Amino acid sequence: MTLLASFNHPVADAQRAFRRILKAMSEPGVMVSLPLAQGWGELSPAATAVLLTLVDQESALWLDPRVDSALLRSNLRFHTGVPVVEVPQAPFALTHAAANPDPAQFAAGDDLAPEKSTTLIVEVPALNGGLTLRLSGPGLREPRAIAPQLPQAILTYLRDRPHPFPQGVDLIFTCGEAMMALPRTTVVEVC
Repeated sequence: MTLLASFNHPVADAQRAFRRILKAMSEPGVMVSLPLAQGWGELSPAATAVLLTLVDQESALWLDPRVDSALLRSNLRFHTGVPVVEVPQAPFALTHAAANPDPAQFAAGDDLAPEKSTTLIVEVPALNGGLTLRLSGPGLREPRAIAPQLPQAILTYLRDRPHPFPQGVDLIFTCGEAMMALPRTTVVEVC
């Protein structure tokens, strides 16, 4: 088992990362950098920082086979204690754009618990240079345009939005040391 570094200053860096993640979630489409210079194995520093900040032994995490590894699991177990589950309907899920994940499979809400959903963390090739998306809704005074490089299944989900609020999926896109978020309340127009 190879253990890799966590935050340099665990408490202060986790608080800083949490504030930046909160900013990204409350201001959809804003790109923020996270305070971690090294990721775990193939995982970007941003995705690693998101996991270190948001998951713990009280939540559950689903890992896409594209990102799953013994190195990742051992570091998750040591640093966060998060249980890794086999079903996508966990509070958190980690995947890669190359896997072309369909967010619809993560919208676990039903008539008895419509607010139940997943935060889907997606490693993307870049947070710019993709198809332009126009965002509006809560947290945005005026429409905002973003262009992360997203796989087709996510673009289709954003176009169709098959799950009405409060059902749906909160999306976090990570690349390098940066991330941006699209909460389920965000109205997205694919241009």
